[in-house]
Amino acid sequence: MENDDAMVPVSGATRLSVSLPSALVKEFGSVWRDMQYTNRSKAVHDAIRNFISDHKWMQEEAEELIGAIVLLYYVNKPGLLNAIVKVQHEFENVISSTMHVHLTKAKCLEIIGIKGNAKDAKSLAQKLMSKKGVKQLKFAAMIP
Repeated sequence: MENDDAMVPVSGATRLSVSLPSALVKEFGSVWRDMQYTNRSKAVHDAIRNFISDHKWMQEEAEELIGAIVLLYYVNKPGLLNAIVKVQHEFENVISSTMHVHLTKAKCLEIIGIKGNAKDAKSLAQKLMSKKGVKQLKFAAMIP
């Protein structure tokens, strides 16, 4: 925020004034109602918390994180399953659980729950993504 004068303390919270394009405010209003938030402040709070977590993860400012890696891959690629399992065993210090989902005869989804060192988690995601046959990887990280 450029001007700290726009922040006013209000009973344990801080009131924040921002200027946004009308179309963005309208779309945000529609989204937070569709998501069944009871008020706009809670929706803004959650959006800002996610924005901060994403930044800390990307900048590796966080030493510890929790999250999930979602991996979509083709099972018919020779050696891919063994390679994925081998990588997972290398990172048992951050992997807390896995779930394997059969989507089709040729495609599987792996959901890997992680908790631990941010650098290790990032390395795990990069090693998995680099495997031939991995179609897509999504990473959701939160700072505890």
